Parts: sequence; structure tokens; C-alpha cells
Amino acid sequence: MGAVEIAVIVIVAVAFAGVAGWLIYRKVKHKGGCAGCDCGCGGGASCPHCKNADKK
Repeated sequence: MGAVEIAVIVIVAVAFAGVAGWLIYRKVKHKGGCAGCDCGCGGGASCPHCKNADKK
């Protein structure tokens, strides 16, 4: 294996870990998603949390 192949593997692995970490951080911190209840669902109309928040 050459230096280029090793560099590509390292870059892809770091990028994957970064994206996975960012998604986990957003899930843990409840960032984004439904504005009505902040449940992180993406604001879908079928979300039971959003329906309950709208009724209150």
C-alpha cells in the first residue's frame, strides 16, 4: 500500500468520525428539528410530540 492509499483511508475515516460525532452531538443536545416541542424529529406533521405541543 502506498502513501496515497493510506492518506485516502485516513481522510475518509476522519470524515466519517466527524460526521458521526456531529450527528450524535445534535441528537444529545436536541438541536434542530421540531420548533414546537424541540424533540429533534425534523418538524414532521406526524410527530406525536409536535401534535401534543400544538394542543397545549
